[in-house]
Amino acid sequence: MAIVFLLVVVGVTVGVEFYYVMKRPVVHDDVWVYISPNSTQEDVYSQIQLGDLSLDELGYVHSAERLYTWRQGGSLSESHGAYFLESGFTAARVVTTILRRQQTPVRVTFNETRQLSDFAGKIGRALMCDSDALSEAILSPDFLEECETDTANVIGIFLPDTYEVYWNISPESFVRRMLSEYNKFWNEARQKKAEQLGITPREATILCSIAEEETQNRHERGVVARLYLNRLKIGMPLQADPTVKFALGDFSLTRILNHHLEVDSPYNTYKVAGLPPGPIRMVDKATIDALLNSDPHKFLYMCAKEDFSGTHNFATSLSEHLRNAQRYHAALNKLMKDKN
Repeated sequence: MAIVFLLVVVGVTVGVEFYYVMKRPVVHDDVWVYISPNSTQEDVYSQIQLGDLSLDELGYVHSAERLYTWRQGGSLSESHGAYFLESGFTAARVVTTILRRQQTPVRVTFNETRQLSDFAGKIGRALMCDSDALSEAILSPDFLEECETDTANVIGIFLPDTYEVYWNISPESFVRRMLSEYNKFWNEARQKKAEQLGITPREATILCSIAEEETQNRHERGVVARLYLNRLKIGMPLQADPTVKFALGDFSLTRILNHHLEVDSPYNTYKVAGLPPGPIRMVDKATIDALLNSDPHKFLYMCAKEDFSGTHNFATSLSEHLRNAQRYHAALNKLMKDKN
């Protein structure tokens, strides 16, 4: 009789444990769990508990882990990656999701960036990959050869957007994913449009990088990029102030003065004819499309509007440009006088 009672008790205990581990939800708030090579078991369970688990419910997760690893070994902390645990997950679902490495892709977003080191830092903070390792992957001879580009132009391969990747993606896999996105963007239709303009995708990227630095107004960027293309086609120096800033490495400059124009650099388009060696920033897809789809015009000059709207007056001749500049400086002088 005692043995029967004992068996009943054991059976009930096992049944209750089975219920709490396998059937009862323990996660009450959605939670992300990030597991890196430096993560400990304590780190993992601390993150899981952010799903509003009680201590008892966290204990059920421990029980589930022991249940699933007693034969093959291992632990949750060895399953490197990012896991999205939804509200309603049972302890068993939590453990199997992580142990089976059923990662949830994360979204990584990057905007226009001027330097590769800044880009690598942003990605390094968003993903598990090390920023130095990412820089090495970008500048590796193998990747440059695969891109058919060089160190000056490789930044143009990375098109600002939001992408879904696994959090523990390797630097090499990440850069090749970005190359795939670049090739997908530069499809046959866009390449044909660039060809009709007499430029390559690389040259389009350089022109658009200058346009993005010249104006914050997205509606003007196609016009500005085409303006510089007009200069390029007639052999006129680009004389683009943003390229001088890039050459100086001082992006805080608000005005380019005569002594700045003396900087000895292939990016100084006041001294060096033609396009600079590469883009001076990452370029937004919309800006490239704005150039490729832009209406033809004959503008060669631009000057900030006298209403300080952040837009520009465009001109086809130097005399017209000088009149625009005169109006702007008169408005600026009046503004400064009124402030005083």
